[in-house]
Amino acid sequence: MRIITFHLFASFVVAMALARNPCLVAQDAPTVAASSETSPLIVGHPFSAIKYMRSMKALPDGKQKFLHNERYPTQIARDVDGRVMMQIVHGDNLPRECDQLDLLDPPVCPSWNVFVIDPVAHTVTHWGEGERAAHVAVDFPLTDARLEQAGDLTSALPGLGPDFTEEDGKVNKMDLGDRAIEGIPARGVRWTLRYDANQDGQTVHRTRIHEVWTSPEMQLIIRVIDGDPNGKETVWGLEKISNAPDAALFRPPDGYDTQHRSLGQFGVEELGLEDFDYLKSWFEK
Repeated sequence: MRIITFHLFASFVVAMALARNPCLVAQDAPTVAASSETSPLIVGHPFSAIKYMRSMKALPDGKQKFLHNERYPTQIARDVDGRVMMQIVHGDNLPRECDQLDLLDPPVCPSWNVFVIDPVAHTVTHWGEGERAAHVAVDFPLTDARLEQAGDLTSALPGLGPDFTEEDGKVNKMDLGDRAIEGIPARGVRWTLRYDANQDGQTVHRTRIHEVWTSPEMQLIIRVIDGDPNGKETVWGLEKISNAPDAALFRPPDGYDTQHRSLGQFGVEELGLEDFDYLKSWFEK
């Protein structure tokens, strides 16, 4: 069992680099400060949400049946000043009481990590939460390079096209228009792949879809659906979205001892490396 006590010298987490495909470039994007004197992070569009990824079964009536979680649901948030918060649950080694991904809403884990990037105070703060977490937070300077990196990773939607092409079969792209998802106005687009496959010596017709809903106003990926509309699908995105995030999300819990680090101290350059690796997953599955 892995007990997450607070420390920042964790091993690197290998994260897929974000594709920068120009398709689905959002219009009417939120305010993003361009000057180096201000934050490159999105300001004025606060939210909090649970990020999830689930396997679902498409039913004949158009509804979906939950099968299991592909990863542990985690929370992400942004406040009006551009602070970015992200929760880390190490799903590769979950405690037994948390390893229940077959439940739609898995139980709360005994411990997890949280980090906040603060462009106002120019700090990164990291702490553990939960019954087994140490009640200690550490903050350290947010360099201009790290601030720029945080802006790149959380302010620009990546390429959201499908993983299939015309070489795989006949591809059709459809604009699904505007729709409110969890109260958030979103724009949708669907790619459909139709192809022939061999099954027991017979040629059968197959279909795959890649459906994406984004919020240009919030600069967020709200929902993505991949798979066979007559079979198993992977659905990921954000739920339980609020436009009024609790201010407590962006600071350590009451009673925590906060330790401050400064540039030049031994090991400060390595602090937060794991956090920024996780930040790469802001727009990933």
